[in-house]
Amino acid sequence: FIPLIGSFLGILAPLPIMVLYLRRGFTGGAFAALVAALVIGFALKPVVALYFFVQFAMLGLAAAYLIEKRASFGLTMLVSSFFVAAGFFLLIGFQASSLHQGFFETLKKPIQQNIHMALQNYPGLSGTEAQEMQAMFQKMLSLLIVLVPTLIIIGSWLILMVNIYLIDRIHLVPGREILKDFDLNVWRAPDHFIWFVILPGFGVFLLHGTVRVIAMNVLIAALTVYFFQGLCIINYHLAKRNMPPFVRVLVYFVLFVIQIVAVMVVLMGLLDMWMDFRKIFHKKPEEPPPHDDSKPPVTGG
Repeated sequence: FIPLIGSFLGILAPLPIMVLYLRRGFTGGAFAALVAALVIGFALKPVVALYFFVQFAMLGLAAAYLIEKRASFGLTMLVSSFFVAAGFFLLIGFQASSLHQGFFETLKKPIQQNIHMALQNYPGLSGTEAQEMQAMFQKMLSLLIVLVPTLIIIGSWLILMVNIYLIDRIHLVPGREILKDFDLNVWRAPDHFIWFVILPGFGVFLLHGTVRVIAMNVLIAALTVYFFQGLCIINYHLAKRNMPPFVRVLVYFVLFVIQIVAVMVVLMGLLDMWMDFRKIFHKKPEEPPPHDDSKPPVTGG
């Protein structure tokens, strides 16, 4: 259970930073981030504290700032994750320079260490099974490295959604209803966002080298956005029909566990621009009431 608990606590790391920022302003959020980084630095290593600050503290501070400014849901997610990705790669570059290593070599080492530690923390695996999984992960390592930008961004989105949900449902910030402000049941990506699927999709199949890697990252991130849009559509209809909580939990369990269903959710998000599955975006405007010529026009004066 240690890996599971560690991952869960990592997901909740921005929570106190966001809560103190939204309740006490920037000073409160920055104080929480600094204290957490110092504790981690003394307990573990300074470099771990730096990675914590980049991955979780910057995410919490950026998101709380945008939420306080009443930014839209899309802008909050995009800007916050951009700060995390930019900070992460700057930190990797600085570490590579100080160790006189290549950028990708420096990036590869912590991924290998995390895989090795994760396998060691699961005592149920036999020696042969652990070796087989290690070999499988080593084969996937090159793919994981090129997808690091997307994995960081998607991970940031997931962490933010969990923390925002908890802040809202537990009422950690009195007087604020973040999810109501975002109005996720009717949220959808802008129509022109479809080009972030079409163009990178062609790029993945037609191009090579660095451009293909960039296209692959953009495509996966864009499909994740449409997966979330599909979830918003499903949640809209569940809320509209007043489905009980256990039904919602069952539905979301199926969505995340069965791959073909997850693919269908992505397609639903993609097609929503044309099909309007919630029937709220393409409504015809109401016709103005007919003009009665028998009544004289009202004039001022």
